[in-house]
Amino acid sequence: MKMVKSLLLGSAAGLMAVAGAQAADLPVKAKAVEYVKICSLYGVGYYYIPGTDTCIKIGGYVRFESYHNEVGGHYADRTPGGFPAGYFTRGSNTFGMQARFRLTGDIRTQTEYGTLRAYFAFGVNALNMGSTQGANLTTNAVAMERAFIQFAGFTIGRSDTFFAFYNGAAYGLVPMFTDGSSGPAGHNVFAYTWQFGNGLSASLSAEDSAARIKPVVDLSATDLFSGVSDRSGTKVPDIVGNLRVDQAWGSAQIMGGLAQVSSQYFAGAPAGACLGNDTSCGHNSDKWGWGVGAGLTLKMPWDAKDTLSGVIAYAKGATGFVTHANGQNFVHKQGVATGVMTDAVFANPGVIAGYDGGLELTEAWGGTIAFEHYWTPSLRTSWVFGYIKTEYSDTAKALIARGGACDVGSRFTAVTSCDPDYSYWRLASRTMWNPVANLDIGVEVAYNKVDTAFGGAASLVGANGLAPGVYAVEDQSYWSGAIRVQRSFWP
Repeated sequence: MKMVKSLLLGSAAGLMAVAGAQAADLPVKAKAVEYVKICSLYGVGYYYIPGTDTCIKIGGYVRFESYHNEVGGHYADRTPGGFPAGYFTRGSNTFGMQARFRLTGDIRTQTEYGTLRAYFAFGVNALNMGSTQGANLTTNAVAMERAFIQFAGFTIGRSDTFFAFYNGAAYGLVPMFTDGSSGPAGHNVFAYTWQFGNGLSASLSAEDSAARIKPVVDLSATDLFSGVSDRSGTKVPDIVGNLRVDQAWGSAQIMGGLAQVSSQYFAGAPAGACLGNDTSCGHNSDKWGWGVGAGLTLKMPWDAKDTLSGVIAYAKGATGFVTHANGQNFVHKQGVATGVMTDAVFANPGVIAGYDGGLELTEAWGGTIAFEHYWTPSLRTSWVFGYIKTEYSDTAKALIARGGACDVGSRFTAVTSCDPDYSYWRLASRTMWNPVANLDIGVEVAYNKVDTAFGGAASLVGANGLAPGVYAVEDQSYWSGAIRVQRSFWP
């Protein structure tokens, strides 16, 4: 009996052990997969980040462009500091190709204070401008165009300036220089926007002045074309404000801005001992530059996709409110056109009668008008005209022309006009075709002209195949073109 009992107990224990082992091998029920859910709060393309109430949209584009006579991907401006000798000779580049990649992210969360938003746009540009006498001119650059936070009416980070009205890139392959925006590079801003309802808003913004400033030239230390700026370090941000309305018919805006203008020290000795442009010398008083502008966009009554947009601006001592371009120094095979854009000029006190060494603020005004028409839902054409005029005060002109010598450095051999005022204008037309959704194929043709400052003759050092010699200083113009193929992948 004892033996039977032992056998039964042993068999039961064995069955329990086997059953336990088999149970351990059985599959465990998996945790339910949390699928990505569509977020419909902010429009198409947003998804909830799993496990959160935050919505995100990822987008961007891949772009190819080629340029004729705009090899840098922009109009042929040249910063001060000499002439780009031989710009249209056989040794210079008149053709370039560029590939560009952009990635954008828009992240939003609803809070008790409204929407908390973060936005970024960055990427890489690879520009090949060919070669000059065997030199490889391929450049690769990382571009951080936007990176800002919006919360409870605030916009903080890298955005467009609040002086801007509309995006000129919507009308052209090569953005116009006087559309009021800060261009693709953007501005660092700390802004607040009040919403009054019915599409009416007002904004006040403190903005990084480094993105807008132009040179302050000491004419006692150098000449207007040297490219040397005697501007002091940044002490305060630019202050920008706008009043805007957005309605079914379009939008309108007025805007204004203030920017501090200041120099370093005098180059000479106006009084007492002075070593030259240091603390042993005196300095002039700071001034405030300013700019005002207005913009209007109208949707056409026959088709709301057809739009007419325009912006106009005037600035004194803060020419960056009118344009993000620099001065135009431009050389053709047969002549030179030139112009220097500054925020101010000055010289040592007393270099001309009655002059106290103060800053003479430079004035600029200009604008852009653009129209876009849809021939079909997939084919559209735009026409854009931009103009900018730069003007110097009578005192500034007297400082440049003092003693009858016209202080423009050794580049000029004979000067028949010592007037530093100049203008630049551009007329462009772009046609864009969308054979399928999110694929752009476009071509742009433009005519560009520099109405030159000064007049007479300039002595140029030979470069890029241009023979050294004396060339006429006179108005210059050129044709340019661009082609784009872009695949966008935002929804």
